[in-house]
Amino acid sequence: MTTGANKFAWLESLRLLSAPFILVLWLVTFIDSTVHNLYFNWTGTFLGSQVSAGGVGIAGNWIMPVMSIGQIAEILTMAVLGVTLKRLGWRTTMIFGILGHAARFAVFAFFPEQQSLVILINVVHGIAYAFFFATVYIFVDEFFPKDARASAQGLFNLMILGFGPLVANTIGPILISETFNHGGVVDFRGLFLVPLISAIGAAVALALLFHPPDKKVAAVGIPATSH
Repeated sequence: MTTGANKFAWLESLRLLSAPFILVLWLVTFIDSTVHNLYFNWTGTFLGSQVSAGGVGIAGNWIMPVMSIGQIAEILTMAVLGVTLKRLGWRTTMIFGILGHAARFAVFAFFPEQQSLVILINVVHGIAYAFFFATVYIFVDEFFPKDARASAQGLFNLMILGFGPLVANTIGPILISETFNHGGVVDFRGLFLVPLISAIGAAVALALLFHPPDKKVAAVGIPATSH
């Protein structure tokens, strides 16, 4: 029986997308993953470009250390994630994670001349990653049926590690080298408004449309009434 259940686990996880709150989270995850990966596509160029060209003017040997600030912050944020989830709940925690991206791109777009602020805002990387992606994994583990849990994680991995990076790596170079490049000068403000608006839109969608039940999903697409 277990073998049969595992055989159809992937199909079961796909069918769970018929539950509106899971479908909304799945699509928001795609947007957030794309936005997350656009950061890695563009930030090095932005930090290293001259101030006269709309960049920050940071020396090349300091670009990676500046971007690494976010990695350190990620470790610290993970340490408080459990407490945050208990106090704020799933939706609010994930919204804060998405808005972390929005805050970072807002600073990049509107305050590139404030070098200290541009460097400091990278701290929100920890919030953006842990509060959204880590929370998504915890949420999926909590709400999917046991026999479909591994496949459900794979379903969200498809967005986080697959489609999101694929789209970002496809459109990212085009946007920075063609769409928002004028005579060899990148319009960083226009460029960063794309992920900024996308992140805000995803946060609004999550706030308005993501309404998980109080208890975990007992069957495909059907909220449980008791444990």
